[in-house]
Amino acid sequence: MSRTHARHASSRLLLALAVAAPGAAFAYTEKDAINDCESRIRSEYKITDLRDATAERLNDVALHFKVQGLAKVDGDKHPWTCEVKNRHVVSAEYSGPKPKGLGTAEKLAIGAAAVIGGAVAVNEMNKHEGASHTASGTGGAKELQDLVGARGSSGEQQLEQRGYKYVKGEKGGGSSYTNWRKGDHCVTVRTVNGHYASIVDVTMLDCE
Repeated sequence: MSRTHARHASSRLLLALAVAAPGAAFAYTEKDAINDCESRIRSEYKITDLRDATAERLNDVALHFKVQGLAKVDGDKHPWTCEVKNRHVVSAEYSGPKPKGLGTAEKLAIGAAAVIGGAVAVNEMNKHEGASHTASGTGGAKELQDLVGARGSSGEQQLEQRGYKYVKGEKGGGSSYTNWRKGDHCVTVRTVNGHYASIVDVTMLDCE
C-alpha cells in the first residue's frame, strides 16, 4: 500500500514540476519563429527596419514554421522569407537592395558594441550628472547603449533630454521601431515588451 502511495506522490510531483516549468518543446511559438527570423535577416543582410512579419506553422514535422515579412529600405518595402525547423533557422532569403550608407552604419554599430562596457562604467561614474553630461556628446547610437533595457517611457524621456527629436514609429513582428534624430545622427530604437531591446545607427533617409 505504501508503494502505491509513493508512486502517486511521485506522479503528482512530476505533474507539478511540468506545470511550473513547462517543457521547452511547448514554449516555442509563431512569435518566437518571427523573432529568430528577424534576427537572422538583420544579421546576414544588415537591415534594421523589418515589419509586417507573419508565421505559419506546418504540420509535417515538429516546430516547422514558414515566416515572411517586409524590409523597408530607402523608403520602399521589399519581401523576405525564412524557414525554421526545430527552433533553428534553416534558411533566410532577402533579394532587395541594401540600405545606402551601409558601411558607415555597420561600422558605428560594431563600434557601439565594442564600447558598451566603457560606456556603462562612465555612466556609473557620472550618474549624478545625468543627461547634462551626455547631451554634450556628438550623438549617435554608441552614446545611447546605456538605455538598452530601459522602459520605453523612461527611454523616450532620456532621448529628449539628450537632444534627440522623435521622427516616426512603426510596428512589426512583435516589436515597435521608432526613429530619432539629433543633428546629423539618426537612430532606430527597437522596443520589445515595453523595453528598449536595441539602438542602432541608420541613414539620415530614415529620419526624413
